Amino acid sequence: MSIKKITAFSVGLALMFSATAYGNSLYNVYDLTSQTRLSTGVTHESIERYTSIGWININVIRADLTDKYTKVEPINNENGVSNRASLSAMIKSSGAIAGVNGDFFYMGDPTYTYGALIKEGNLITSPLPYSYGYPTVSRLLNGDLNISVWNPKITLYAADSTAFDIIVLNKTSSLEWGPTILTTDWNKTSPGFQNKDIVEVVVENNIVTEVRKNQPSVVIPDNGYIVASSNAATMEHLQNSFIPGQPVSLDIELDFSPDQVDWSYGALNYLVKDGQLNDVSSEVLGAHPRTAIGFNRDNTEMIMVTIDGRNKDYTGVKQTELAEIMMGLGAYNAVNMDGGGSTTMGVDFLKNSNITVVNIPSDGRERKVASGVGVFNTSPESEKVDIIEIIPEHESIFNNTETNLNLKFYNEYFTPLEVKPADIKYTVYPEGAGKIVNNVFFPEKPGKAVITASADGAVGEVQINILDTPVALKFNEEILVMGFEEKYEMGSVLGVDKDGNSAYIPSKYLSYSYRNKVGKVENGIFTSGDVSNIGAITASFEGAVKHIIVKVGYRYKTLNRFEDLNDLKLNLYPEGSKGNISITGDFVKEGSNAIKLDYDFTNMTDQSIAFIEFGKNQEGIKLEDKPKAIGMWVYGDGKNHWLRTRITDAYNNQIKLTFADEVDWTGWKWVEAHIPEGTTYPVTLNNIYLAEINETRKDSGTIYVDNLRIMYEPNDKQLGLREESVFVDSMKMQGISDFTEKLIISDSKKENLKDKGNIVSIDGIISSGTMSASNTTMWNNIKNMVNYKDKVLVLSLNNSLDSINDEREIKILKDILEKAAVDNQVFVVFKGQEENTFIEKGIRYISYDDSIEIAKTDSGVKYKN
Repeated sequence: MSIKKITAFSVGLALMFSATAYGNSLYNVYDLTSQTRLSTGVTHESIERYTSIGWININVIRADLTDKYTKVEPINNENGVSNRASLSAMIKSSGAIAGVNGDFFYMGDPTYTYGALIKEGNLITSPLPYSYGYPTVSRLLNGDLNISVWNPKITLYAADSTAFDIIVLNKTSSLEWGPTILTTDWNKTSPGFQNKDIVEVVVENNIVTEVRKNQPSVVIPDNGYIVASSNAATMEHLQNSFIPGQPVSLDIELDFSPDQVDWSYGALNYLVKDGQLNDVSSEVLGAHPRTAIGFNRDNTEMIMVTIDGRNKDYTGVKQTELAEIMMGLGAYNAVNMDGGGSTTMGVDFLKNSNITVVNIPSDGRERKVASGVGVFNTSPESEKVDIIEIIPEHESIFNNTETNLNLKFYNEYFTPLEVKPADIKYTVYPEGAGKIVNNVFFPEKPGKAVITASADGAVGEVQINILDTPVALKFNEEILVMGFEEKYEMGSVLGVDKDGNSAYIPSKYLSYSYRNKVGKVENGIFTSGDVSNIGAITASFEGAVKHIIVKVGYRYKTLNRFEDLNDLKLNLYPEGSKGNISITGDFVKEGSNAIKLDYDFTNMTDQSIAFIEFGKNQEGIKLEDKPKAIGMWVYGDGKNHWLRTRITDAYNNQIKLTFADEVDWTGWKWVEAHIPEGTTYPVTLNNIYLAEINETRKDSGTIYVDNLRIMYEPNDKQLGLREESVFVDSMKMQGISDFTEKLIISDSKKENLKDKGNIVSIDGIISSGTMSASNTTMWNNIKNMVNYKDKVLVLSLNNSLDSINDEREIKILKDILEKAAVDNQVFVVFKGQEENTFIEKGIRYISYDDSIEIAKTDSGVKYKN
């Protein structure tokens, strides 16, 4: 595009957003983080954050703006900004190594961004008028960062000196109000006549070449533009003022001349301004998936962030929470981009144009968007290996087992390289410690083994700790309650040697035997039998023995046959939704009738739910004894909605259970929702419900439900199993009389004798299968354990870790404990049905039957169980 004159305002416009301080609304328990270096100046971080509002999935791209091989640039559809495309397609066509979606855009066709786009000194599109209040983010060539609301003035002069005010460049938003200018950055061809009057003036080399009314689209000149309008008065002015062969001139006044700008893109609003939380936009209130871009204090780092939502595993966030997150990630200034179903982050990990979408788009797939912001790696190509990483599956293993070795090769610019296996040379020190076959290390004697891999002059090294033989084994589950012919992945079993050191043993190295033909383990998968039975799996390795009790089949109790609508009521969300329940004999699995649920999710906002409530006053049904699961027959409609139930425990805590993530079947199917371990009985069944959180599934349909049953464990019986091998802890005593300090924990009390502050006791509460993030005092005390030194730290739980439903919570807790164990003796104790001690990574997990004593003595730390 040829522009005759571009001028810049001397004074930047004041922002329309005032800074307001907000109190912290988001309590962060802990982050589970992994990081990948993408280039010399770009990294990707994956963060699962446990917070007071639930789990948040955060993806971060950090770009070092001072790195000579790192470039930032807006990206859009390669066919022009009037066309939408998936972010991954934009990243691929532009050659970026990472990117996020851009600002708001018109969802119709042709599309347009709300904000400006400038790249390589070229104005791709101007922002919407100043009155809309959307800021533009610009990085100037001198390194300055500017975030402000632009007030562009674009004027087109005809040969007769008639001046036309152009509202926007390369957006069709103003076609019906006045003239707009479209260049080849908008599309290859003009809009043309499409059932609405339109005048198009073709300008090439600042000369009018054609004036067209209601003609088909025309090719937009590479060195020119189209002036178009569907406004009646404007069309008449265009036809009167523009004559083929006559010259025109175009003046564009921006806040900055494009040749002073490295890049610019539009945003929704300021989130963080000069290190402070800012006012939020009223356009996108509520908790949703979000995209934001921020900059550190000296503008040397760009921080691109996506946060997932509308997802069963992760919650979205409000704008204030997003601002807090951005500040926590180091942003001194940050803006809110388009969110919801548009929120997307893509990464080209291998730099081979195979783009990985690292977040979870809430539509279930990538939404086509109008623009994005890309990060580019411009480093030279090099096939020379400079960096080798060896990542073992396990850093501690038992002798006569194995561990996989994952090797990564990079050049000096952190570009991944492919290396043929034949070109990799391994050494293992000391001699005879083990061998490597096909990137798998097989140890041959206990001790330390140093593995070295070399290729192309580069060397990588890792140390493996090889334990002798285990004396005890521990599985994730010690009791399995399963239906007929169900499958359970045994996974790796944890072994403990005589000194309390632990390592995982691959399932294939275990020998299995069975009591009462309850099923069989093959390739690490246990498949239960096809008859009701109680028995056991016995696993053994190198003399260590462990039993897993297996109960196949359930005792069933019918709760409701749905022969009538007594004590049933339909509730709908959101208010005003349509739906109905009725009794029908048309589709029946058992008995004479079934319940028919007609739902209509077409008015969905954040989610749509159809609840079938139980009880005369929707108080639910109190379930007898300790059921393990709830089951029912469901006639599905194949529309992939979420089928769930809600129960409340003895403390009135609500627990949501899932029958099926998606009703992806048609016809009758038996479904089950299992009640989590650690649930406090008795429980009350509140409802069953169909739900949808994916806004692309706004539809209606019908399902049928029949014969709701409660499922109980089979009654126990004596199995006569041989004695398990056990770990004998050298710290465990029959009695402790000579001590300098002692902690005594029992059901009724906790007391510290001769308290000198060397034994620190911390309480942990597990309720309804979770250590709730809302208990901030508890989590602050637990996190503070890493700050102690040379202490005996005792975490006293009201239940075992196995009663926590979410493995991520367990991982967080163990991570904190392992860090605390570096400088302290750490105990995790809880009351169980029998005494037991297990050591993992130096931490003692102890169950006691009545009380436990932990003491400091002149000869060290001792305990009596």
